[in-house]
Amino acid sequence: MLEYVQANIDFVDDYLKANLPEIHCTRPQASFLIWLDCRGLGLSQKELVSVFEDKAHLELNDGTMFGSQGEGYMRLNVGCPRSVLARALDNLRAALKP
Repeated sequence: MLEYVQANIDFVDDYLKANLPEIHCTRPQASFLIWLDCRGLGLSQKELVSVFEDKAHLELNDGTMFGSQGEGYMRLNVGCPRSVLARALDNLRAALKP
């Protein structure tokens, strides 16, 4: 399972670099939760959450639920089938680059 989760982390990182370079992922040290640094999008936190929820139809953790230092961040769970992850990232790309 650890290898699969690590491959999912690699997949997200590669996908973002290729398709959404404004978003960077922070690789976890010992978790299946990735921080997505979305500050490069230039959106307020309210706008960012709206893009994820209303346009991409994704329910991620809003970074600000962990304090003000989470402004501009969203937290993604990669402990899932890669097909689900790919669909989620494709939804996000479509929401940001119609």
